[in-house]
Amino acid sequence: MIKSVVITGVSSGFGRGMVDEFLQRGWQVIATMRNVDSKRELLAAPLAQYGEEKLILLNLDLTDSDQVKAVIDKVLNQGSLHCLIHNAAFRVFGALENLSEAEIRHQFEVNFFGPVSLTKAFLPLLRQSEGNIIFISSTFGFCPYPLTSAHCASKHALEGFAESLYYELQPHGVDVAIIEPGASKTNSAQNRAWGGGDCPTYQLQTANYQKLQQRITGNAANNTPIVARLAADIASGKRHPFRSRVGTDAEVIYLFQKILPQRLRIPLNNFIYQRLFCQEGK
Repeated sequence: MIKSVVITGVSSGFGRGMVDEFLQRGWQVIATMRNVDSKRELLAAPLAQYGEEKLILLNLDLTDSDQVKAVIDKVLNQGSLHCLIHNAAFRVFGALENLSEAEIRHQFEVNFFGPVSLTKAFLPLLRQSEGNIIFISSTFGFCPYPLTSAHCASKHALEGFAESLYYELQPHGVDVAIIEPGASKTNSAQNRAWGGGDCPTYQLQTANYQKLQQRITGNAANNTPIVARLAADIASGKRHPFRSRVGTDAEVIYLFQKILPQRLRIPLNNFIYQRLFCQEGK
């Protein structure tokens, strides 16, 4: 029996890498992305190699309830599912005063409520197959940064949701895992935006953070192959921790957050952030 996986957000980065990895391992891949008709050429090579029976492309904007329902109906009608990978994500950065309510709600619709809706709909099939749910998170899921309150909140919510499900679904044979990559060259700028407000109070912090992001992304490794192999290993039943971090930066940040007591960690974080974001010429 051919196993099937749903992967969201496959037009680039980790999602695109996972499509190739799962196809190479013989899985049927149900791949979703926004504006699929105008982006089919991005997956022209695997479509030509594996055909539309093994690689099914579906249009999905997680903020569009009709598109969410259409994807759910398509998968349910197929009758089986062995793995669900929540990879689609959007990052809105900026000081809270520069974020509109609409921008904050959009952040949560993509990063949290969309995955919740898909997970709930597909759980009967995943229970039947004793399958897997994999959440692609990031360091934002366990380490808060300034000028990222909405994004960090959405990722913290997603990780809390995932851990609760882990305990809830273990008795029913469904495995839940989180992958937390650090910085990667594949982090797509098209899935990142800054709040549209113009409060002048945060201009220096915002400018310094934008420069820092450019430096980090420019120096980062391409972690896509590692994330793709890890996700496929987890889906194939390989033993794994609940949380798996990818990248030295992710490991270091995680250890820093977990090992230092709060009375040391919070002041030290604050000192570092002030140095990075609040000084001229950074």
